[in-house]
Amino acid sequence: MICRSRDNHLTILGAGIAGLAAGYYAKKAGFPFTILESGNVIGGNCRTIQHNGFSFDTGAHRFHDKDPTQTREIKSLLGDEIRQISAPSRIYHDGVFLDFPLSLPNLVRGLGFPFLFKTAFEVLRSRLAPKSREINFEEFAYRAYGKTIAEFFLLGYTHKLWGVPPHRLSPAVSGGRLKGLNLATFLREQLSNGNNGTKHLDGSFFYPSKGIQSIPDALGNSCGRDHIRTGSRITRIFHDARAIRAVEVNGRDRQETDRVISTLPLTTFLGLLDPPPPPEVACLAKKLKFRDLRICALFLNRPSVSKCASFYFPDPRFPFSRVYEPKNRSALMAPPDKTALVAEFPCGCGDTVWKASDAEILEMTRSALIRIGLIRGADILDGLVIRLGYAYPVIERQIEETIRPIFQYLGRFENLNFSGRGACFEYLHMHDLMGRGQKIIDGLVSPETGRL
Repeated sequence: MICRSRDNHLTILGAGIAGLAAGYYAKKAGFPFTILESGNVIGGNCRTIQHNGFSFDTGAHRFHDKDPTQTREIKSLLGDEIRQISAPSRIYHDGVFLDFPLSLPNLVRGLGFPFLFKTAFEVLRSRLAPKSREINFEEFAYRAYGKTIAEFFLLGYTHKLWGVPPHRLSPAVSGGRLKGLNLATFLREQLSNGNNGTKHLDGSFFYPSKGIQSIPDALGNSCGRDHIRTGSRITRIFHDARAIRAVEVNGRDRQETDRVISTLPLTTFLGLLDPPPPPEVACLAKKLKFRDLRICALFLNRPSVSKCASFYFPDPRFPFSRVYEPKNRSALMAPPDKTALVAEFPCGCGDTVWKASDAEILEMTRSALIRIGLIRGADILDGLVIRLGYAYPVIERQIEETIRPIFQYLGRFENLNFSGRGACFEYLHMHDLMGRGQKIIDGLVSPETGRL
C-alpha cells in the first residue's frame, strides 16, 4: 500500500524522547507530521515498568534543570506532577559508602585525612603542570581529579559502563555527569554550604510523581495520539541520492514523505537505506558500537533501604554499575510499607551478561546486595529483569574520524535531520533532546534559518 505525502509533511522515525520532542515542537509550530514507532508504547528507552504494585524506570532517568527553556516546557506539560527532588548519591568503595557529590566530613570519615591530603596534592600538581591536549578520558580524569580519585572512583566505573578501557574513550563520555567530582568545586561547596551556584547532574533534579513515563506520555498527548503510529517498524528507507523520498513500514506499507527526522540508531538507519550507502560508509558504520543494559529490579518487604538517589559501584567485582531506589524519586513508586532496588548491568549484545538468564541476573544482584549489607535475603518478595538495547553510544577517542565521513554522506540528503543519542552518536540528556527537537523544527519553519 502506498500512502501519498501531504505538502511539506514531516515523518519522524521513533517515539522516544527525541522523536516526541520533535513532534511536540512541530505541533506548536503548526508543522504537519507523523511519528512512526516500532513498539506498542511510546518512550523508547525512557519508560516506567509496572509490576504487582511497584513501579521502576528503564534506568535511573532524571530531568536536569540545565536548559531553562526546556525546564519551562516540561513544567508547563506536567504541572504539579513534576517536582524538584534533592537526594544524594553514594559511591561504594572498599566497604565504605561515600557521598557524591563528595562531602568533606564523609570523605575524612570514610578514607581519612592522609587520603584527603594526598588527593589535594595530586590535584594541585596536575593543575600546575603544563597543559597538554587531553585526547582520552583517562588523561582527562587524571588532570581534573588527580590520579588517586580518578582510579578509585572514575576509571573502573567508566571501563565497566562502556566496556572499553578509559584510555580508548573520549572525554565526551562523561556527558557532564562528573561535574563536582573535583577537589576545587568540592572545597568551594563545603565553604559555601552548597550555595555557590554549582549545578550537579547528581543530587538535585526534576522527577514526575508517577515515574519517568509521564514525560513521554505528556509529550505524546501534546503531539496528539493521532499523529503517532505505534507498531510501525521501519523496514526500508528509500532515497534518490538527494533526498529521502519514502519509508517502508512493517515490510509492506510505503509512505512517501517530504522531510524526515530520524532518531533511529545511526547504524540501523544506514542499514535500512535503499539504495544502500557506499561501501566505504558501510565499512565505517561497522566500527560504531553501542552499549546495552540488563536491568534487574528486586521488590522488597521493607519500607526503605536508604535516602539515596543512586549507588555507584566502580569496583569490577560487582557486575552492576549503578543501583537506585525508585521510591526516593517518588513515594508512589512502591506501596507505603515496601520498596525496591534496581540494578543496571552494562553489557554488549551477545556477551555473557546479555546472554545470561533472568535467574542468573537476579542471583548476581541478590547475592551482591546481601554481601554488602544493603538488603537481607528475607526482604526479597520478587524480582524482574528486562533488556534494553542501544542504551549508550560508545564514544571512543578520535570517533570524529569515523563519524565525520558518515555524516558528510548523509548531509547529501537535503530533507533529513537527526536527533537522539543513537542517531547523533552523542551522549545526550533529556534536556538536550528537547533542545535539539526545538532547534530542528525552528530551522524547518524559518526560511532565513534554513535546514540545519
